Amino acid sequence: MIKNKVKAKLTKEERIKNHIRRAMFLCLMISLGILFAQFIDKRFSDSVKRGMDIAFVILWAAMTIEGVIRILRISKKSGFREYLKFDKAEFLYLIGSAVIVPASLFVPSFLGFRFICILKLPNVLRRYNDENVFQIIAKGIAVLLILFFIVPFLNVFANALSAPGQVINVVPKNIDLFAIKYVLADKAFLRSFGNSIFITLVGTLISVVSMAMAAYPLSKPHMPLRKTMMMFFMIVMLFSGGIAPNILLMNSLGLMDTIWALILPSVVMVYYLMLLKGFYESIPAELEESAKLDGANNFSILFKIIIPIASPMIATVSFFTAISYWNNINNSILYVTNNKSIYPVPMYIKNFLGQNPMEVAMNNPTLLTYWDGIKMSYILMSIVPIAIAYPFIFKYLKNDVSAGAVKG
Repeated sequence: MIKNKVKAKLTKEERIKNHIRRAMFLCLMISLGILFAQFIDKRFSDSVKRGMDIAFVILWAAMTIEGVIRILRISKKSGFREYLKFDKAEFLYLIGSAVIVPASLFVPSFLGFRFICILKLPNVLRRYNDENVFQIIAKGIAVLLILFFIVPFLNVFANALSAPGQVINVVPKNIDLFAIKYVLADKAFLRSFGNSIFITLVGTLISVVSMAMAAYPLSKPHMPLRKTMMMFFMIVMLFSGGIAPNILLMNSLGLMDTIWALILPSVVMVYYLMLLKGFYESIPAELEESAKLDGANNFSILFKIIIPIASPMIATVSFFTAISYWNNINNSILYVTNNKSIYPVPMYIKNFLGQNPMEVAMNNPTLLTYWDGIKMSYILMSIVPIAIAYPFIFKYLKNDVSAGAVKG
């Protein structure tokens, strides 16, 4: 039997309150949009800035007036002293806003205080405690962050595929593949691409295996000298010996101008080691105890029980470690002086961007016309492998991976 849920009919006063609440929330969102636009983009003309200031003041005034009317209504019903007993902060915020907002129109250093005014003074958000509005705000912020990261990538993609002389935003215009073909025909770049793949794969494998194995004993509270080792790792993470000692060390080990100098110095990333250690500590100890009762040794427990359970964290650490290796240019600058054949992609692109376009285009004047597109094509090619691998990592990001592993 299906029961129809009958929604209670709202009174006229409740409907008015809901409309006012939605209107105030809309004013708040538009005001925040104006503030973010002013802080992010400084290229607005004076007339546009003045118009945005006026719009902000109007929206703020609407929310403030609504707040004052609400305070008067509450005070009339239960007394002003009773209101102050519970909402003294709101009253002080409203008084402060009458000074801060007008002052921000004439004193540029007060501009940042507008965020405080718009979020606290009108007291709009406190009346929106329900889950639906939280989801709207969270998804809105997520969309903004996605746009913040994806728009530059689309701009690089559009510039790489567009013909010269076009004003490009995020959509290619007059598609021309000359720049892409030039990059794909550059044997030196393809060699650096292969170097980066080797460095990333081998470095990630060595790094993740080392950190996964090191984190396991460190996660055991009764391990001898555990605190001393943790202190050592924390000091290494927070303080560096400097560039010169690292170069001297690589030189004494005979690793200068070798591809291993681009891998070994970055094997242990202490932050990721701590993440793995923390994840191991969250795994129920009963799993290991039951395995030991069955005769399993520490290596069997680590590789057959702990690592499979910790696979989401290990996959995440592997992905970020791979990104660190792929984008690492410091090792190339410090440890490779003469052997340019082992340059990874970031170092090759850095050298290419540092060249004089006139000298590069001496034998082929067409390159000068496509110079911007060629630069963007190199950058695009360097992004593609990570962009392709990125979606596959999400299947490992699961919550409660050890839930249900131990039965009561």
